[in-house]
Amino acid sequence: MEAPKFEVKVISSETIKPSSPTPSHLQKLTISFLDQKYAPHLAPGILFFSAPDGASPLDITHLKTCLSETLTHFYPLAGQYQTWGTLLCNDYGVPFTVARVNCSLSSVIDSPLLSRVDFLSFYPPKDDILPSRIHIAIQVNVFSCGGFAVARYYTHKVMDGISSALFFRHWSAFVTNRYEVAAQAEPDFNAGAAAFPPVPDEGSPVTMAAAPALKEEGETTKGEKNNSSWNFTFEKTIVVRSFVFKDEAINILKAKSISDKVTYTSRFEAVTGFLWKHILLASPEEGHSMLKIPVNLRPKTNPPLPSGSMGNLFEFTYARAHNRAELRDMVSEIRESTSKMNNVAKEYQGEKRLEEHNRLLRQFINTVIECKGKDIYFVNSLCKSTGFGDIDFGSGKPVWMVPFDDAVNHNRRNGIILTDSTNSNDDGIEAWLFLEEDTIRSLESNLEFLGFASPKF
Repeated sequence: MEAPKFEVKVISSETIKPSSPTPSHLQKLTISFLDQKYAPHLAPGILFFSAPDGASPLDITHLKTCLSETLTHFYPLAGQYQTWGTLLCNDYGVPFTVARVNCSLSSVIDSPLLSRVDFLSFYPPKDDILPSRIHIAIQVNVFSCGGFAVARYYTHKVMDGISSALFFRHWSAFVTNRYEVAAQAEPDFNAGAAAFPPVPDEGSPVTMAAAPALKEEGETTKGEKNNSSWNFTFEKTIVVRSFVFKDEAINILKAKSISDKVTYTSRFEAVTGFLWKHILLASPEEGHSMLKIPVNLRPKTNPPLPSGSMGNLFEFTYARAHNRAELRDMVSEIRESTSKMNNVAKEYQGEKRLEEHNRLLRQFINTVIECKGKDIYFVNSLCKSTGFGDIDFGSGKPVWMVPFDDAVNHNRRNGIILTDSTNSNDDGIEAWLFLEEDTIRSLESNLEFLGFASPKF
């Protein structure tokens, strides 16, 4: 069988600016310590929606008008990042592209050869996003049936997944005149910097690019001996596949995850632990592995930050487990590592936030070097708590979410991204795996794994 053939034809491209000019006293914004320490990189994502009810097609003009109104509330996102600790809120605008797709939505998302779909064509041009220092670019793709897909890139500089979802929820609420929904969580661009004050340029946090040089004074660790091998090379092909966990399967995994240390397991912990376990079982080597987990710091500060707080308000924690550990042990390690973030949030609010950051980074570096770059995984959840599933432009919530753009490279190696299984009738999870081809092949033939996870993409 051949992959589904379709053409995505761009019909318009423009820059959308805020409906009201940003006042001069708001044109510079101080960002938080957490925003400072992340180098800008593009985060992709596509949301697919069914056709609007009735005969009326998607109103592109109305979408653009409401986007302009939304940018007035989210005015820093229409600007550019400028210096070490500052955003320029200059109403530069958001690139907005409209395209027509010469096939139906179902012929793409229900195709038996879904893994061969060229998702990159649904995205806005990305070559100028980072050089222009802008924050977001959007492309709306309209299918022949009236269904549509909203694709975006955002720079992971002043937005994390929760911030991105908040922006799109507001935009969709304005489109559908649901202003009360938008009012539930107003964007707050100052809360992050107030809780986690920026550090001066001379005290800049060490980025991962410079990470090998980070060591204690007088330290002669493995890190120092192996700095030259920090840039590990991987020759095997990375492929992406997705598997759906239905609600019933998740409940069974939650029950299997209970132990003396963990008496109640979340959906995230159960599915993540199960995936981590079976991915490691596919590895021929025994030893320890590490799982990198981003943790939302908004509810962990004192006092908790408003739900509308914008920025990269998260930090990574690292769980470690033996490659042949049981599910309950994996989940216990995940719980223990994430629970430590309460203290990290406290330290980041204090004067020694840079020292705490460097301590965590040093911990990570040493583990990476011990593992020789192998058996190091990361997981990110874009499920219910982020709010992507609540985005509704008038035709209902998303019928599918795709968290990548075909750029499957070694930067995503050993990645796991969890999304809501929006096309199922239950409270399921779709797990996107970015793994070596041999590992994927092993999972696809593992009957125990397939007893809980159904292949989709």
